[in-house]
Amino acid sequence: MTKAPAPGAAYEHRSFGAPGAERTVVLLRAGVSNLTDPYPDVTARRDVRILAVAVTTDDVDDPAAYRGATPAETTAAALARFLAEEQHDRPLGMVGVGEAGELAIMLAADLGSGVDRLALVAVPRPESELGASEVAGLLDRIPAKTLLMNGQADPTAASDAARWFKNHLASTRVEMVPRADGLEARLILADVWERVLAHVAPGTVR
Repeated sequence: MTKAPAPGAAYEHRSFGAPGAERTVVLLRAGVSNLTDPYPDVTARRDVRILAVAVTTDDVDDPAAYRGATPAETTAAALARFLAEEQHDRPLGMVGVGEAGELAIMLAADLGSGVDRLALVAVPRPESELGASEVAGLLDRIPAKTLLMNGQADPTAASDAARWFKNHLASTRVEMVPRADGLEARLILADVWERVLAHVAPGTVR
């Protein structure tokens, strides 16, 4: 495990899993658990390095009507430079969760073929028409095979969000996840981490 500021930016990051693995997966989440392993037992079963980057809600803020680069665009530009050094001429897997999903989309669009697998977990669709137009433009630039995982009764990222993203991505699989412990319970990454890793790090089971 390593934990340090990302070079050239003020974003703390932590690596866990297999340090020398050929496959690297970037994990983007906002919140207090953004540097933790979602499910250590599941991660340990794969030959993959997880690079978790700590971002805040301010880092991923992307107001549609904004003069100059938005905070999210500034964050994406800094992280794109950092990840270009981290990938060592190999494509990355990328996971964006919740509010950090749009940042993952920006990075996947900027890095192009440098990201070959993308998973978006419980990511809400853009709220405004202008925001939707901007995100749709980014999605059109993403060549990565994409997995969309949404909770069936998620209050902000259910089937409507899944359909919207699917309609704007070239290569997409949608999986709706039921939750038994509450009608409006949000999808938790730990519950689907095994499925997410199977998508973004295929062929890495030990």
